[in-house]
Amino acid sequence: MTEEHTASETTDVDTQRQAEIDALAAQLASAAAGEPEAKAPRKRASRRVTAKNPAEFTPSEPEEPAAPAEAPTRSRRAAAADKAQPTESVEEVESVESAEPKGDETSTDVAAGEPADAIDATDSPEGESADGESGDAGDGEQRSGRSRRGRSRNRAGGEGGQNGSGPAGQSGQNGQQSQQQGNRRGRGRGPVGDDVEPEILEDDVLIPVAGILDVLDNYAFVRTTGYLPGPTDVYVSLGQVKKYGLRKGDAVVGAIRQPRDGEQPGRQKYNALVKVDSVNGQTAEQSIARTEFAAATPIRPSVPLGLSGLVSGLGKGARALAIGAFGKTALVAQIAEQVSAGQPETHLMVILVSPRPEEITDFRRSVKGEVVIAALEQTAEDHVTVIDLAVERAKRLVELGIDVVVLIDSITGLGRAHYTLASRTSVEDPAIALPAKRLFASARAVEEGSSLTIVATASESTAIDRLVTSELRATANAVVQLA
Repeated sequence: MTEEHTASETTDVDTQRQAEIDALAAQLASAAAGEPEAKAPRKRASRRVTAKNPAEFTPSEPEEPAAPAEAPTRSRRAAAADKAQPTESVEEVESVESAEPKGDETSTDVAAGEPADAIDATDSPEGESADGESGDAGDGEQRSGRSRRGRSRNRAGGEGGQNGSGPAGQSGQNGQQSQQQGNRRGRGRGPVGDDVEPEILEDDVLIPVAGILDVLDNYAFVRTTGYLPGPTDVYVSLGQVKKYGLRKGDAVVGAIRQPRDGEQPGRQKYNALVKVDSVNGQTAEQSIARTEFAAATPIRPSVPLGLSGLVSGLGKGARALAIGAFGKTALVAQIAEQVSAGQPETHLMVILVSPRPEEITDFRRSVKGEVVIAALEQTAEDHVTVIDLAVERAKRLVELGIDVVVLIDSITGLGRAHYTLASRTSVEDPAIALPAKRLFASARAVEEGSSLTIVATASESTAIDRLVTSELRATANAVVQLA
């Protein structure tokens, strides 16, 4: 009787265990077929709980079922549990599986409509993503695709910042480093458009320089070899031009810094002016207080210049035009001799445009004044630069109260130079004669007591010459017709 009872109990146990095994096999088969499994709700570890009773906080169910790819893993876990504890029920196996810690804990934070495997599911410390980004799993905020894109950019550009700093901190550090590098690159490049006067140190050795100031659009130079650019020109910053009230044509005397022993030359091709001693023989304060030429009051040339011959009645500040094919250079030499003899206090300037070489020698030997040459071998641009800067120099002398006489041979050569520089311009365009007309019109007697007299020769051999001559006739105070 006892043996029968024992056999009956053994059969009941085997039957119960077989039923459990069949139920577990059916569940695993349904999971492998892709059917959703019923899971017990899991509580997430939270850093912040706003409810008074933590038990009241119930996380939301995942909106999407687990991916079928997880089924093999769960099958292996269930099989291992079944072998270890053959008497456990299906519910006990599920509870053990639910209680296991997983790195895919952030899968419940995925925004709706995105797969659960879009986030890296590798094990990482709590509250920190796999790529080093810190986060708060319990703040109730869902992560969007923007955070994943940020992590992708971080991986592409390099690892995150050290000591737990994220990509934002790294970008801020990179921006500061770039700004500091830009500031370092900006140092030592020399005065490029700066408004700060160079600093003179105690051990600096200064070399004196002097020349005529040529102010351009964004910078200025002291021309030390005449009215054209040269290798020894000195750079002048716009800050110095404003500080000392410098103007184009000023005679500037100053100093540059001698390079130190072993000092490598910088990118600057020219030495910079570090000190201004005088401007037109005056101090900086006197130079700033002077009256500008354009602001002076022009009056009629009533004071005789004391010349004889064809220009005998010419007064100080007049504009005289001598037109002819021959005798122009001889007339200029005659006027220069008379001015030097009769008006020694007057500053005489003779501007020769495309002269013959022997004429240059004759004028330099006979004229007691300044001879400015726009030579044949020079370009049209050089001719324009020389003539314009020379006339500007004459204006600066008038501002000092000095009478100036400028003789130009010939002014139609200036018109030809401007026509050469003008692209696709008709010979009948009046704009060609405008620069020569402005230069000629700068002659005047000013009420402050000084004057600028211009006597220019002109030719009518070409269409450009005739255009320039016709424009200057209306501006001239006296017109002399040569044979």
